[in-house]
Amino acid sequence: MHSASVTKKSLFSAAVCALLVAAAPAKATIYDEAVSGDLSNDKAAPTALTLMPGLNSVSGTVAGFPQFGGTDPQDWVSFTIPTGFVMTSYVNSKYGSIDDQGFTGFQFGSSFSGDEFTAGSYAGYAHFGTDVDNPLPPSSTVGVDLLPLMANPSFSVGATGFTPPLHAGTYTFLIQQGDPSTTSYQFDMTVRSVPEPGSSLCLFGMGGLVILAVRRRLGYLDRRIR
Repeated sequence: MHSASVTKKSLFSAAVCALLVAAAPAKATIYDEAVSGDLSNDKAAPTALTLMPGLNSVSGTVAGFPQFGGTDPQDWVSFTIPTGFVMTSYVNSKYGSIDDQGFTGFQFGSSFSGDEFTAGSYAGYAHFGTDVDNPLPPSSTVGVDLLPLMANPSFSVGATGFTPPLHAGTYTFLIQQGDPSTTSYQFDMTVRSVPEPGSSLCLFGMGGLVILAVRRRLGYLDRRIR
């Protein structure tokens, strides 16, 4: 009876683990300018957003500097990654403009200090769009994770640097279009939990139960054959 009870408890634990492992990440649009209004134009007071586990989407438009005939050159947003989670990707999922490219970059902290037109003010940056120079031969970044490019010193020349993924904390991002062309964009950020020792033990336990079940089945068949 005791052995059967232990086995049932083990199987229940394994089932819970399996459900946790198989759970699909949530998807959410955490900010859409068409619904919630313009993102901040002030680097000292960016729009503050907290990222949720799963896929987080932010969409909006930028439209050039006034001195060039534009009206809305910059969107400033700070993303907070909760404790126990990391941001693993920053994908430029949509881009629409007669201008081939825009600019995005980030700095550690809840606001942006220094000159946003100086590479050394950024931890990492990249151009994004349908025909960009990063500074490799022009190509499209639509559907591309920009985080590795932003971390590559050959792409973000002069930036202070960082190592993906982005860990728990707050980061201020700039999304910019300098030319007077209305540019629509969407960025998707994936947030995942940091693996804990228990998760490894969970998977190990599941594997052990599978092996035990196979051995018992083989033993049963062996007895039947004899």
